Amino acid sequence: MKDRLLFRKKRIAGFLAVLCLFLMAGCASRQKAGEGGDAKLPVIGVSINSLRSPFMIALAQGIREGGEEEDVELILSDCNGDIQTQASQIRDFVTRGVNGILIEPLDEQALIQAVGEARKSGIPVYCVDTTVRSEDITCTVGSDSVVMGQSAARYMAELLYERYGEYRGRVVNLLASVNTTSGRDRSRGFHQVIDQYPDIEVVSEQNGALQLDTATNTMINILQANPGIDAVWCSGDTNAQGALQAMRRLGLLHTREEDGHIILVSADGAAESLQAIREGLMDACISQNPLEMGRMAVRLMKAEIAEGKEPNLKIMTYPLFVITADTIDTENHVRYGIWSEEIP
Repeated sequence: MKDRLLFRKKRIAGFLAVLCLFLMAGCASRQKAGEGGDAKLPVIGVSINSLRSPFMIALAQGIREGGEEEDVELILSDCNGDIQTQASQIRDFVTRGVNGILIEPLDEQALIQAVGEARKSGIPVYCVDTTVRSEDITCTVGSDSVVMGQSAARYMAELLYERYGEYRGRVVNLLASVNTTSGRDRSRGFHQVIDQYPDIEVVSEQNGALQLDTATNTMINILQANPGIDAVWCSGDTNAQGALQAMRRLGLLHTREEDGHIILVSADGAAESLQAIREGLMDACISQNPLEMGRMAVRLMKAEIAEGKEPNLKIMTYPLFVITADTIDTENHVRYGIWSEEIP
């Protein structure tokens, strides 16, 4: 018990430290970007989707750590899930005269004009996690979301085969987003595989929006309208937590060892999903590493700003890791990086 209390105290202290550093980095960066500070260090303006999920907190932390490692000043901004705010942040970065702009886009289309304005001003624009459908983006750093969806579908199909002795079942596709490249690609990859099995029926596809209340209520409606669901693909851990809450409220939550268990496969690798896998409530999570993705994006942008070296590829992909009950406590998982244990 003492060890657990000490661990919790350390996590709280760590959270406060990260929050202070995040805010201090933003203040320091504003000085560097034309408010009287030392202008010798390159300045990168960063617009994060939001800081309301563990994945996005880890992504912001990776970007901040990348800035420290590369000796780059950052203007760190959170658009809080509002596309107009994000567009305004990009334009504000241009006005400030930053050396580069890094964004986690909320929408693949809505930021095309703002990104174009930045490029016309001679400022390179990079994306991380998601992207904008524009040639004005120099490089996007992220995981292959199509492969993520494919991996989830393959694993789900094999579990259905173990259950029934054939590839059949009734499954749900709980979308992460209908406006981002990652959300659409995860769904597309899922269909590319699952549609190969004519007796596996996708009975419902709805948007959980990676918001807990939305995902919970959406999943409750799906389960009530479609009795006998066998499996759910959740394109994001927040959706998965909503699905688990919905199952619990309806009396449908069972472990892998119990009859009536609904197979649940998620994405990203947050601590809540790891715990659910250990408890037998979730079957798999296709993990990314947002810490490393954030660091990589800053490193690539610094090379272009300082040395004129653009990345060789327009899309730089970071590998995925399939977390299951068999892999969760292995050395391979540790080597890949358990990012949820590195954030407060």
